[in-house]
Amino acid sequence: MYGNALHCHTFCRNFFWVEMHKYKNIFFDLDDTLYDFSTASRESFLEAYELLGYERFFDSFEQFMHIYEPRNKRLWQLYGEGKITKEELNKIRYSYPLEVVGVYDSSIAERFCKEVLGRIPTKSRLVEGAIDVLEYLSPRYNLYILSNGFKELQSHKMVTSGIMRYFRKLVLSDDIGVNKPRPELFRYALATTGSLLEESLMIGDMFETDIVGAANVGMHQMFFNAKAVNVLPFEPTYVIHKLEEIKGIL
Repeated sequence: MYGNALHCHTFCRNFFWVEMHKYKNIFFDLDDTLYDFSTASRESFLEAYELLGYERFFDSFEQFMHIYEPRNKRLWQLYGEGKITKEELNKIRYSYPLEVVGVYDSSIAERFCKEVLGRIPTKSRLVEGAIDVLEYLSPRYNLYILSNGFKELQSHKMVTSGIMRYFRKLVLSDDIGVNKPRPELFRYALATTGSLLEESLMIGDMFETDIVGAANVGMHQMFFNAKAVNVLPFEPTYVIHKLEEIKGIL
């Protein structure tokens, strides 16, 4: 009985939200919400690692990634806060692992950066259920991408993976030099797409950028909790764990 009551409560709450708020515009994050960036990135890193003979410097690829990933995460935070530029982000994050093992050759880091950024957008894998959900949503809503990703990569990834045709516009942090969760980017996204705040919904996998950013401007949010995070700072409008759950809500 309790399970049925909980299901009814969840369904009724979602039905209430949709009835009260007739969404017309859906803003999607791209990386790891629709496009499988984690897999594309790891594959590209491994290919560049092997091509450039990084086994000369590291005991293993895993050692390299163990050094790279925490620093990269912190640098992206600084980039999101506007404390470093895109150029600084790329220079520091690719040179840092080499410096840790005593290699101070900027040309090697630059070549690695070029190889990785050139390879990622050639990967076409999507998050499971992405095409099915986009096929369902595209006749019903105006779909837009709202991403912190680099302009030179995001459209290429969407073309390669076959999802460009579902979207009316790409809104990128590069457009105005401001990143999610800054409210300026969300307001710009609404303005440049002609979307009303009360008719719009943000869907993304990064709570700190997608969900917090949308909430801060009063936009409804759908958190794609693919990693099953148990404790959240606040309750989003919706939480899903698989993309196909969107069809039961919208």
